[in-house]
Amino acid sequence: MVLLYHRIGPIRLSSHVAGQYVSPRVFGWGIDGLRARKWQCAPLGECIELGRAGSDRQDTFAITFDDGYASVYEHACPMLARRGMTATIYVVVDSLGGINEWDKRVGDREERMMSVEQARELAEHGFEIGCHTLTHPRLTSLDDDQLAREVADSKRKLEDLMGREIASFSYPYGDFDNRVLGAAAAAGYANAVSTRLGAIIPGTGLFEIPRVNVRWNGFGWHLRRKIRRAMRASV
Repeated sequence: MVLLYHRIGPIRLSSHVAGQYVSPRVFGWGIDGLRARKWQCAPLGECIELGRAGSDRQDTFAITFDDGYASVYEHACPMLARRGMTATIYVVVDSLGGINEWDKRVGDREERMMSVEQARELAEHGFEIGCHTLTHPRLTSLDDDQLAREVADSKRKLEDLMGREIASFSYPYGDFDNRVLGAAAAAGYANAVSTRLGAIIPGTGLFEIPRVNVRWNGFGWHLRRKIRRAMRASV
């Protein structure tokens, strides 16, 4: 099971996506609640392998964050580190050290993104840094050259910045088709995650990994109910 988070902090009702804000307290309640039920947090790659192999360990989950907000570095990652847990953080490469330009263009509130230095620090401490394109476009709307730039060039640029291989990709807005899938595979990623609700099972495509989108109320029975829905959706 792969959990998807975006912004960690107080709910901003002025935002177009207010439900994406998960307070640090709720974030902690969510992951601690799963641990109390004997669920185990694993790196994304391990979680994918277990699910595709049909492992009996259906109590394993991975944590992912899309976009690379500074609030993830400030709030979520220290909480995970204290618990001996890890996560994959998908960054918008050209926005590192800047703001969420793609949201601002449509009138949403401005948020700080983590810096290159912060991303490097997280990588040094066991967090995986993944790629979320250069500029966060809708990939199916791009021509072939633009698509290659956003998928493949972003990988090379992020690898240069991080000084390490970038193995995982996340589709902005969960937007992909067969052409986009092919571009991600051709770029050399090991896997790619979507926003489709579901669990990883035998036959799940490496470039169509489903996730559970955790929102503002993501703890207790709310989170468990969403996980059950994901499991049912994959049967």
